[in-house]
Amino acid sequence: MFSNKGKGLPIVITIFMIVVIIYLFATLEQPLVVCEKRSKNDLDIVVSEVLETTLDSNEIRKMVLVKTIILPDEYLVDDTELDSIMFALEKSYQYLGDDKFTITKSEDRIIVRVEVEENETLILNNIEFFDNDGLQMRINSNTKSSDVLTLRIDDDYTEGEFMTRLKNNGYHCK
Repeated sequence: MFSNKGKGLPIVITIFMIVVIIYLFATLEQPLVVCEKRSKNDLDIVVSEVLETTLDSNEIRKMVLVKTIILPDEYLVDDTELDSIMFALEKSYQYLGDDKFTITKSEDRIIVRVEVEENETLILNNIEFFDNDGLQMRINSNTKSSDVLTLRIDDDYTEGEFMTRLKNNGYHCK
């Protein structure tokens, strides 16, 4: 009659410990690295990139990129320049699928927001502007080019390695 009473407390403690361990693993924070690069070219066009990257078990799990292109007043006479930039950006991000990016236009800028979590690749620092009888933009989509920074979901990086790679490419990370 009394032999089963002594076994109840260790079982309750064991179940409680398992629940606590599962809770701790489920709420374990993944490192979030935020890096930014802002450049202004000789045409006074500003390109800003802010990349939020979630690392888990030394692998990239999620990336959110916000790319902003700000044009000076001389290219804002009408919406032609903004519309052509918007069109080119839409074409360049089509490889991700329509649900992975949004492009918005305001008075003097285009803002692109890209969010990837699956087996996708992002190319950073890949836009150049030049004036050849009108504003022209070149988008480098070559993932092997040394002029761009290519990151892929599931790439192996520790937090320090990732920050160093981006800092070596002109980004400021926190």
